Amino acid sequence: DAVVAVIMPFVQQNIQNEDWRLRDAAMMAFISMLDGPKEETIGPSVSQSVPVLLSLLNDPHVMVRDTAAHCISRICLLHIRFIPTDIFPTLLQALIAKCGEGSPKVASQACSALYNLASAFSEEASQQQESNALSRHMQILLETLLRVCDRADADEANLRVAAMEAISVLISNSANDVLPIMAQLLPAFIQRFEATFAMQDFDASDKLKKEQTQGLLCAVFQALYRKLDKSTVLPHTDTVMQQLLRVLQIKNANCHEECFSAISAIADVMESDFAKYMIALQPFLIQGLRNFQAYQVCMVAVGTVGDISRNIEAQIQPFCDEIMNALIESLKDSTIHRSVKPPVISCFGDIAMAIGPAYQPYLQFSMMLLMQASSTRAPEDDEDLIEYFNLLRESILEAYVGIVQGLRDGNLLNQFMQYVPSVLQFLEDLANDPNRDDFVLNKAIGLVGDLAQALGPQIRDQINKQFVAKLISDGMASGDPSMAEMSAWASQVVAQACQ
Repeated sequence: DAVVAVIMPFVQQNIQNEDWRLRDAAMMAFISMLDGPKEETIGPSVSQSVPVLLSLLNDPHVMVRDTAAHCISRICLLHIRFIPTDIFPTLLQALIAKCGEGSPKVASQACSALYNLASAFSEEASQQQESNALSRHMQILLETLLRVCDRADADEANLRVAAMEAISVLISNSANDVLPIMAQLLPAFIQRFEATFAMQDFDASDKLKKEQTQGLLCAVFQALYRKLDKSTVLPHTDTVMQQLLRVLQIKNANCHEECFSAISAIADVMESDFAKYMIALQPFLIQGLRNFQAYQVCMVAVGTVGDISRNIEAQIQPFCDEIMNALIESLKDSTIHRSVKPPVISCFGDIAMAIGPAYQPYLQFSMMLLMQASSTRAPEDDEDLIEYFNLLRESILEAYVGIVQGLRDGNLLNQFMQYVPSVLQFLEDLANDPNRDDFVLNKAIGLVGDLAQALGPQIRDQINKQFVAKLISDGMASGDPSMAEMSAWASQVVAQACQ
């Protein structure tokens, strides 16, 4: 905070200096202060700076315009609430104008500023508001950014990437009143995606550009499918899936991660109707699950399997032998990146809930792996490992919950009884673990409740224990309303089981 009082006089004295180098230096000094001081310390200076920075977007010198755009981008990222409300429309218009700037570098900074500006509306978007401050500008923003993508120099200064990422976040954070605009975008982006297959890829540079463009378009598809309803996307989805499957046919493509994420979004919208794509998709899903070297792709493929399972439910059963074999292989592979294991374990629960009694052939082996994973301990003095083990334990609990619920739906809980002592021992270990985080506690309480509800009097003596009471009381005292509600429910079903 003390730096602000020292540096601001230099900024104020030089930001409009006749020497462009001093104007540029003043803005660079200001940028360096944006991340660090308390909001109340730097906020007033930010509010005062915005009109000056907007004027500097039209500075005669390209480096000053570039720095001004970068400074506005940082303000949009870090201090959006200090941009005066009456200046907001002027700011948007100025950034739109700079997207057409001759310099790709300035245009790229303007696109990044729009990305950061749109990102600030994520909370409003999650509440599905009817309108927001972006709505009246949405048409011109999207048209401008699409023109940027088509610039002859869009490969320079990361310009096309910045424009496409801004488009994706504008779609994601748009309000309900611009849904008709979003609906018009889908066929337009299908055409753009189709055009990528004709792009030349004679050398590594061309191939990378093609895959990067396809990856960015996958991200736009994902944003559109998260925003639009089923009736709107249904007429286009066969075409979109055909395009995504063509991308997955290219071995070692850099955009498979984005492609699987787009498929997850499509599955969420199409729900049970997604099942018709499974025969064509299955070979590429298995390929993704076995892509141990590119572990990020493997992780996203695992997430896609979970999403598809939740949406098509029992219809995934014919494909489960291959899927489960691939998941188990990944857990047994000692060379695979450790971050793959939690989502794989969690996926067992998704599949069990989806196929119910049909999970029985996989029960013994998956329970053996879960019990083995639950017996590992993190060193007390390694914070990274403690965080990882909390993620691992959370996924184990999710798997147990899914398996219990799936077997209950299939009237096969008697086959789970032999594993109850090990599961309860795991819960007791968690109850007494000082490094357990709230996510683990919440899932542990949920599993206690599910076990009590599903098995009832059969486990009366095993569940009527001090560690169960401790888990529930810890949840009650957590200060988290949703966890307290979960704890109250668990307490009630445990009491009923113990009668």
